[in-house]
Amino acid sequence: MSDYKIIIDSCADLNGEMKEELGVQEVIPFYMHIAGETLVDDEALSIPVLLQKMKDCTEKMTSSCGDPETWKNAFEKAKKAFAITISGKLSGQYAAAAAGLEMAKEDSGCEGYIFDSKSACTGETLLVYKLRELIDKGIPYNEIIESIESLIEKMRTFFVLDDISVFVKNGRLSHIKGTLIQILGIKPILGSNDGQIDVFGKVRGEKFIADKMVEIIAKTDRDKDGGDFVIAHCNNLPLVQEIVDKVKEQFNFGKIRITEMRGLSSFYGCNKGICMSF
Repeated sequence: MSDYKIIIDSCADLNGEMKEELGVQEVIPFYMHIAGETLVDDEALSIPVLLQKMKDCTEKMTSSCGDPETWKNAFEKAKKAFAITISGKLSGQYAAAAAGLEMAKEDSGCEGYIFDSKSACTGETLLVYKLRELIDKGIPYNEIIESIESLIEKMRTFFVLDDISVFVKNGRLSHIKGTLIQILGIKPILGSNDGQIDVFGKVRGEKFIADKMVEIIAKTDRDKDGGDFVIAHCNNLPLVQEIVDKVKEQFNFGKIRITEMRGLSSFYGCNKGICMSF
């Protein structure tokens, strides 16, 4: 199994060190479209520049995924690969990957399997670490698929937004409701529900976020003994550290990993956004 490569999309928020550690073969980028300009979510993207362009934009902002041809090339380069994508209910990335894999199989006999994470951001990160662990242990192909698919069903992902402007500009939240939320200082706590985004709570003021996030973790039926915990942020390390300290006090997770949001996660999470998966 060691000859199986890992391909991800850029919503999996892995820094350069993580990608090297995990042996990620290729990262398929997302694209952010802001005020007539397209920004590629790759290593060259400056997150401060992205956030400033978002702040300056008064129009609708959108994102798009890679095309099947890009995925086809990635699978052909790897020859044998597992891929992990953002939830298929949030993006066309999974469908593009599936089409690309079929093209690669027909043209060059590549082997591969694609996992729909039913999540995003830290959910993908968590899955990549588990996938690498199973590959390194030499677990048989079918058992790897079964194990990762099982984790996808059990995994929980939650995120909190300090700035909901992208949701307002995208028409996902009315301008009036969005303005009221901002004025009242309400922070919505959202999460993945079978691959779709749902509301799991709200908190007024940043000083209560850590307690609320820990409260939400405690209420889930997800096992919190020994499994990994991943948390990502966009310019909000102090809050992350506060959440991690409280998580360590109350739960018995295995490895706790902290990473910074890259392009797509920062695009939707905005400045000070937090996302966690376990």
